Amino acid sequence: MSGDLKVHFELLEQADRVEGIAKLLLRRNRLTPTLLVLCPDAGFAAQLDERLWTIHPESFLAHAVAGSDVAQNARQPILLSTMIVRDNKPVVLINGCLELPPDISGFSHLVDFVDGWDEGLKQAARERFRTYRQMGLNPTYLGAKTA
Repeated sequence: MSGDLKVHFELLEQADRVEGIAKLLLRRNRLTPTLLVLCPDAGFAAQLDERLWTIHPESFLAHAVAGSDVAQNARQPILLSTMIVRDNKPVVLINGCLELPPDISGFSHLVDFVDGWDEGLKQAARERFRTYRQMGLNPTYLGAKTA
């Protein structure tokens, strides 16, 4: 695995990954021109879709849930999907799942999370951190951030 991929973990202090990801995107102004948010299921994607429309009182974060229209997907700066899709040529992958993403090749940056409110989920994050290291990557932990 290439060492060119940057991997970092952010702390989620509340039991709400949807809100944590939405705040990350708002705080980082989308992080990059194009990114993919890997969602664990369609319900999560729908909740995040709704939240990105309302996260800021004066604006929204341009995005879409990935569909079968590749051209439409390609126009989205933020694409939400339950699988790895590359229609918008994403540079950043945000892992909204509790497992390792199935394919991280081709991304320059991967964001994962530590669920600080639950000991079992913190342990799962530690395992993902170790696995990234075993893959030859150098993950970092950024800790808590404020919006």
